[in-house]
Amino acid sequence: MSMRIPAEPAAARPEDTVQPSAKGRDAIRQQVRGFLIVGAVCTIASVAIFALIRPILGVQWANLISLVLTSILNTDLNRRHSFGIHERARWIGDQRRGLWVMLLALGLTSGSLWLLHTVAPGASFLDELLVITAANVLAAVTRFLLLRYWIFRRIRNS
Repeated sequence: MSMRIPAEPAAARPEDTVQPSAKGRDAIRQQVRGFLIVGAVCTIASVAIFALIRPILGVQWANLISLVLTSILNTDLNRRHSFGIHERARWIGDQRRGLWVMLLALGLTSGSLWLLHTVAPGASFLDELLVITAANVLAAVTRFLLLRYWIFRRIRNS
């Protein structure tokens, strides 16, 4: 029976000295930071679209249109800036799953607006914006989790 003496380990590279848990924390920090920036941009765009078309189409249609338009933008920006996916492969599939996530946001915002107008039929435009913003915050937390663990899970597994 021969015993082999292990060779001296090669000099550690900087990326090898970082613990996997630290790498994971850095990745999630970067994803959250990108998500917050993208979220701010898309929220401003969504509120602007909502405010512009609400007088013409009404509350629910304005909500639907603003969410659909900004959802496509949001998924694309999050692919690139939050999750570092730059290739065009799987773009359509990611957008399709992003639209499913948008349906959840639509349910939250539409339901919140419906509830607001049921409880306070004379609610002001400012009341609507506050309710939509609160519902969007809840939808954003859910959206981040679904983007990270469902839509873009492939980057965590590679």
